[in-house]
Amino acid sequence: MNRLPKALHPGRFMIGVALLVTMLALAACSSDDPPVPLGANDVEFSATDGTVLRGRHYGSGDLTVVLAHMLLSDQESWNEFAGTLNVNGYAAFSFNFRGFRPSEGDKDIELIDRDLEGALEYLEGQGVEKFVIIGADMGGTAAIKVSAHKELLGLVAISAPLEIQGLFAEEDVAQVTAAKLFLVAEDDGSAQRSSGALFDAASSPRLLEVFNGSEHGTDLLYGQHAEGIQDRIFEFLETFTQ
Repeated sequence: MNRLPKALHPGRFMIGVALLVTMLALAACSSDDPPVPLGANDVEFSATDGTVLRGRHYGSGDLTVVLAHMLLSDQESWNEFAGTLNVNGYAAFSFNFRGFRPSEGDKDIELIDRDLEGALEYLEGQGVEKFVIIGADMGGTAAIKVSAHKELLGLVAISAPLEIQGLFAEEDVAQVTAAKLFLVAEDDGSAQRSSGALFDAASSPRLLEVFNGSEHGTDLLYGQHAEGIQDRIFEFLETFTQ
C-alpha cells in the first residue's frame, strides 16, 4: 500500500516560510557589502580599462612616488613608509589593485598593469609631472611593465617576480630607460632568482641590492634591515630625482 505524505501542520509551515525568508535576506546582505566611505585623502579613479579603483594621497607635489602593493596585502601596507617619504620631502600615492576592496573588479593579476597606468594618468590630470614607482612583489612586476612605455625618473622593484599569475615582465625590463633599483632578500627563493634575472636583462642605470634573510616585499621595509633598505631607497631617490 502506498503511503500518502501527511499534510504539514500550519504552524510548522509558517515557521518554515519565516526561516526561508530570513535565510534569503541574510544571503542578500552578505553578497552586497555596503560601500566604504572615502577618507579625507582618499580618491576614486579608473584603470585604463575603466575599472574603478580606490587610492590615497600622502601630500602633494610635482614629483610623486607611486606605491604598488604586493599580492598578499593592499595599500595599507604602505602607510608607514608613505609617511616617511613625506617627512623626507616626497609626495606619495598608494592604491588598491582591482579586486582588492574597496577597489572594484576581480583579482585578475594579469591585468593590474592597467591599474597602475590608470594611477599615473589620474595623477597627471592632477598636475603631477614627475614620477617614481616603488612596487613590491606583483606591484614590482606591474611597475616594470608600465615603466617600459612610460617616462619616469626611477623604478624600485622589491622582491619582484618575473611572472605572477599571467603578468610577465622579463621582456619589458630591457625597455625601461629610467633608473632601476632591485631589492630582495637572499633567502627569498624565487624572488631572489627573479631579481637577478631582471637585473641582468636591464640596461643602465641599474642597481641590485641583496639583503640577508628571507623577508618578502614590503616586509623588507619594516624588518631587520628596515633602516638600511629605506636609506638605500632614499639615496636612490636623491641621486635620480634631483
